[in-house]
Amino acid sequence: NKLLMITADYCVYCQIWEKEIGKIYPKTDISKSFPLERIELDEYSISNDSDNYETKITPTFVFFKEKEEIGRIIGYSSAEMFWWQVDEILDRD
Repeated sequence: NKLLMITADYCVYCQIWEKEIGKIYPKTDISKSFPLERIELDEYSISNDSDNYETKITPTFVFFKEKEEIGRIIGYSSAEMFWWQVDEILDRD
């Protein structure tokens, strides 16, 4: 299981996410089940995963359980919305 964050150096919303969520995410219960793994968009675009899980928007957060995608969050607007979307994904699973 993992939470894959597709990011980019030039992504302002990625930087905001890092300030608002990135610092606390490792301390959350969710991180125990879905540890965060970051990958740059350029690296992701040439990886094998990108064939199955295409994205062009950063940040994109992809939740994997047993190597299968169970949900994704495209973009970042606020901490409140992010946690709501996380809950929606995990409640569906």
